[in-house]
Amino acid sequence: MPAAEFPQDVTALLGRLRDRLAVREDIVGVYVYGSLVTGDYSPAASDIDVIVLVAREPGRAMIRELTELHKALAGTAGPAGQLHCLYVAADAAADPERLCTYWFGDRMTQWQMKLLTQAELASAGVALYGPWPPPGIRPVPVAAIQAAVYEEVTGYWRRLSRKRVCWLRDSEVDHGLVVLPRAEALLTTGELITKSQAISRLAGFGLPDWLTQEIRRRRDGDPVSVGKLRRVRRALLTRRVMRDGVARLSRLDPADC
Repeated sequence: MPAAEFPQDVTALLGRLRDRLAVREDIVGVYVYGSLVTGDYSPAASDIDVIVLVAREPGRAMIRELTELHKALAGTAGPAGQLHCLYVAADAAADPERLCTYWFGDRMTQWQMKLLTQAELASAGVALYGPWPPPGIRPVPVAAIQAAVYEEVTGYWRRLSRKRVCWLRDSEVDHGLVVLPRAEALLTTGELITKSQAISRLAGFGLPDWLTQEIRRRRDGDPVSVGKLRRVRRALLTRRVMRDGVARLSRLDPADC
């Protein structure tokens, strides 16, 4: 388990979360993964990714209690709005299709413990509370990760790349384009690269320097003003790069290797 030092305000938030969860008998462990652990955390753009292993699937009463807990944490302001907390039953942690209780910044919803999440947690995770390695979480074979990423690229991202309105939004531009080099690294070498590393590789997908710099500046927390005409131009360019990038990645079918 790698050592990690978090920003002071994030450390305080995670400490409050850990202390409130650790007193519950149904909590197995609390774990942090993602940019906080890899050293790629951006206060302006990154999520605070937490996995909580629970003894059993949360029922209505537990979900209600967890919702109140998170609302109380949200009232402390600071980075609380970036907190994404997935509650996973320990006996089903390896099931990437199972929907789990999920606190997503400001509301409780559902999400999955995807294979890439399992891989990130197993390879670069930190235990705030509970045993290490996390029960039920094992290293994921590279071939399995590649197959899952290929399916997502040729399914979800292919469909999204054909849309138009979504590429007018800063968040979609920043998130979508960064997916391309991250997926390429996984499909070609099995490497899990950070978002910052991915941004540095965007030119390889034909992205002009002005747009790469715009994405990097937003990630650094610098204000970026985008006028209406430039936003439309950017959307058309992003859509083209995404469609070309998805087509290029579609030729990297791991099943052919």
